[in-house]
Amino acid sequence: METLPVRLYAAFAADETGGNMSAAVFEDMPLWPAARRRIPADLGAPVTGFVRQLAGDRFETKFLSPFSEIDMSGHGAVAVFSALRDDGRIGPGAFVLETESGEIAVDVAPEGSIALRQPLPDFTTSAPGSAELASLLGVTASAVVKVSAASLGHRLIFVQLADPETLAAIHPETTALDGYCRARSVDGIGVWWPAFSGLGKMKIRLRAFRRGAAGFGETAGDTTSAALACTLLRSHSLLPGAGGQAVLVAEQGAELCRPSIVRTVLNTLEGEITGVSVGGYAALRMTGEVVV
Repeated sequence: METLPVRLYAAFAADETGGNMSAAVFEDMPLWPAARRRIPADLGAPVTGFVRQLAGDRFETKFLSPFSEIDMSGHGAVAVFSALRDDGRIGPGAFVLETESGEIAVDVAPEGSIALRQPLPDFTTSAPGSAELASLLGVTASAVVKVSAASLGHRLIFVQLADPETLAAIHPETTALDGYCRARSVDGIGVWWPAFSGLGKMKIRLRAFRRGAAGFGETAGDTTSAALACTLLRSHSLLPGAGGQAVLVAEQGAELCRPSIVRTVLNTLEGEITGVSVGGYAALRMTGEVVV
């Protein structure tokens, strides 16, 4: 009977109850496609990453949900590289991850945080009016402070609300939100409130509603906040600090009882964004083996 090592992680976990669950399977032997489809269904995690080393610092990962293959998963990639590090297969350093959506540069810090480098932002997506969004979110028009939009490979709309109580209370009908996004060719909506702002750093509370392999819904912790960081810097709400660096810390998932923390770092030169990375920590929840 042949087996492969499997690890279950809570990516971006803020505490022992939080994070977005993802499994990592070390593909130490080639798997038939049927086995790759069966194992995520057996494990039941939202995302399973099958990782194998190609050469040196290059790794290939195929991401699957219990329902289908996924081109790329941010929290899945954080879990995969946390597993590689915790198992002693890699140390701190820079790596390349090959996925169905292309190559991604990954940085593993000595203390264990994982950062995924992102493409530079695209601001060609037009920000829609606030009235329809307010109605979809079930809030008054006066509760919406600002609407913005940006893309880091996925087109996203962001809605700033006036207070944290309104943010916590929203319970949008996801089918209607999904229809709204499809009609505008966008991938999701981030609803947020600014908790703290200072030179070079900002902390926010975020609720992200996006389309995934299991359908459209709210996510406990993902990379949505990276695109938001870019819009905030562009509007001068997030100001670079020493060395031109700006950091956005997003608290996410509290309403799902899965508190998460996602950190975005922007590098800038003369006010222009020159680099974007997003990531955080993943907490190990389970180790074991899967029968192939």
